[in-house]
Amino acid sequence: MIARDRLRKAILLLAVLLLPAWTVSASASGEWLAFSGENDPAELLFPVQEYTGTVRITFLGDCTLGGEEKTRNAARGFNRVIEQNGMEYPFRNLTALTAGDDLTVANLEGVLSDRDLSKVKKTYNFKGATAYTEILKAGSVECVTLANNHSHDYDTAGYLDTKAALDTAGIAYFGTDCTAVWKNEDGLMIGFLGVSGSLSGNRAKDYAKRAEFLHSAGCAAVITVMHAGTEYASEPDGYQQQIVNRALECGTDLIIGHHPHVVQGWEERCGVPVVYSLGNCVFGGNTNPKDHDALAVQAELFFNEGELEMITLHFYPVSVSGEAGRNDYSPVLLEGADAERVLKKMEDSTGVSPGSFDPVSGAVVSVSVKQ
Repeated sequence: MIARDRLRKAILLLAVLLLPAWTVSASASGEWLAFSGENDPAELLFPVQEYTGTVRITFLGDCTLGGEEKTRNAARGFNRVIEQNGMEYPFRNLTALTAGDDLTVANLEGVLSDRDLSKVKKTYNFKGATAYTEILKAGSVECVTLANNHSHDYDTAGYLDTKAALDTAGIAYFGTDCTAVWKNEDGLMIGFLGVSGSLSGNRAKDYAKRAEFLHSAGCAAVITVMHAGTEYASEPDGYQQQIVNRALECGTDLIIGHHPHVVQGWEERCGVPVVYSLGNCVFGGNTNPKDHDALAVQAELFFNEGELEMITLHFYPVSVSGEAGRNDYSPVLLEGADAERVLKKMEDSTGVSPGSFDPVSGAVVSVSVKQ
């Protein structure tokens, strides 16, 4: 892990990939700063705050607001269900987590656009209306990652439409081409990096530049969200491990994953918690997924005088649907034997226990961060 002292955090960035900043959204608990662009040297200085306290972040898995053209308008398709139940419906059972945290980050897997766009030639293309940003807002989702294999289902035009819809709604985002920083009212900053598929060659170089940017700009913690792995595989694959290894080299403090559409386990690597796959969440891409089991993870990051000292993870087992045999697009928190079944999947995946389950706090593990 890269050592970061206060002096290093406070210096200006010169002759590195430094990206113009602007505020994209604000809330009672803090504001979001977005960074994007290519090779634009500039001067930027964030004051480093010696914050002591805890930041609580909820992470959700694959969220497709809409779906395929052939299914999203069907009787049991995502669009029809939202028409019947309203924008508050999809996340209604998860707001007990998302509304009480400092910020919530979800994987937005698909395009938001109201235009008739040409699809990329692939098996599945996911799209929903730009108005579906209201679903995210109703669910208290303040930020999404666009680093996934469906954000470009309708090519660059669809990707830009998605960004524009999120900008209009005041929802922050990050991806393989942009980063985001959350700053609380005391000035503490947390940076977010997105990775999709793999992390080698130019992708690895770009990731390293962005990680260095976030560290040098004064972020007290950097979180990597990876979208990678083998679909429906119960164990992490080589691509996930490649990303984890590179992220650790670049000084990330927490790694959260998705893409396999199923739950995978967690482990501690060099003082860094790694959660390999959360599975699905509000997933309009499938009217009845093969596996309904999923996870929501709430991470509590404890800072002492501006230094990250401890990360506590709360694992909450989830079903992507409140109905058996179909997807009703409204995930529910699991309890009892159902919750234990999901946690057993985690332990079988990596050989590491996620802790004992409690219906209020979930299964809990803590990791002391090594500086």
